[in-house]
Amino acid sequence: MTFRSAVFDLDGTLIDSMPVWDGAWREFCDRYSHGPDPEAYAMYKTLTLVTACAYYKRRFGIAAGVEALCEEVNGIVRRGYADVRAKEGVPEYLEALTRRGVRCCVATNTARPLAEYVLERLGLLKFMDFLLPCAEFGSGKDKPDIFLECARRMGTPPRETCVFEDAPHALGTAREAGFLTVAVFDRSYAGQEQALRALAGRYVRSFRELL
Repeated sequence: MTFRSAVFDLDGTLIDSMPVWDGAWREFCDRYSHGPDPEAYAMYKTLTLVTACAYYKRRFGIAAGVEALCEEVNGIVRRGYADVRAKEGVPEYLEALTRRGVRCCVATNTARPLAEYVLERLGLLKFMDFLLPCAEFGSGKDKPDIFLECARRMGTPPRETCVFEDAPHALGTAREAGFLTVAVFDRSYAGQEQALRALAGRYVRSFRELL
């Protein structure tokens, strides 16, 4: 697979952080609901942070504003990010892409301060031309717009741009828009390997497979 630029998801793709987010949303939901709510726990995965907080605000009748709820969730995640690690082979692979002249960026549901903090802490920020958080762009990964904007900024058409994702819905969006796609294994989507393989040009369990 040959490409001139790459768009990376952050959580679950570059870093092993989905347990942090799962725990954050579980803590958040338990704080405001009247008992365990498995359906609510899973909703956040396909939503932007703002949309998720607005959803939970309506669902649980929370008095606080959406912005305050976003700050609350981000505060929980920030604590978890202090111990998060990069996925196996990520630093080496990003360095290899840089040597080849491949431009890289991050498109993420995570707020910029959090994304910059964890990428800098792990020594990965230096490999990225830019970060594009969904909240800043104004659209989630259920539409191709954020991927198209990343490709535009890097000066490559979708057919020469590779999207790396762990989430099936995001991979499907990118593929339908004509991007090259690599599915990255994450435990949070362990039961959807068949779907991920169908959506991606390549499926990997570790970035070392790409070196």
